[in-house]
Amino acid sequence: MDYLKELAKYVKTQKQKIFDFDFLKNADKYEVWDEIDFNRESTSKITYEVTLEDLKSYAEGALDTNPLFVDEDYAKKSVYGEIISHPNFSIVILFWCLREGIGDWIRTPGSINPGHRWEFYEPFRVGDIIRVKTKPYDRWIKRGRHYLTYQMDFIDQNDRLKQRYWCTLILPKTRADVAKIMKGEHVIEA
Repeated sequence: MDYLKELAKYVKTQKQKIFDFDFLKNADKYEVWDEIDFNRESTSKITYEVTLEDLKSYAEGALDTNPLFVDEDYAKKSVYGEIISHPNFSIVILFWCLREGIGDWIRTPGSINPGHRWEFYEPFRVGDIIRVKTKPYDRWIKRGRHYLTYQMDFIDQNDRLKQRYWCTLILPKTRADVAKIMKGEHVIEA
């Protein structure tokens, strides 16, 4: 896949080197809009251990030079006492932890991102071990498009809630629609 070769130029961290960026590989097994079970919630089996390399790499990729995210000397003198995460760093954690099972629909090829909502309680810090608790929040159809929102809680090794995130995507409705996308056919109108 050409996009994977292009993406490889930007892979820097240890986690990035082992992460499988090919979201098409298992797309036929992802949750789909018309099969979401609203009585189900789950906590990720995979956890994310935050490293300094991860935090600095994300800030660099986001083109955010806020010294709290990149300058160890500056951050030590701050109220935090150390480098902290960029507010959107949770996206990295989501894709790392939700590789299979409930919540894996965030990888769905052909999805459209109409917006999200976050609540921030504490920044992620080096050494945090994060797991993601997910549950379906809402699903609706608007102008023929299928919207899905999950609530995702980021919980650290001490059971503290670090962030709460409502992820909304416009998705293909069925597995048949996902299969069409995997074949390169157009399913969702922008």
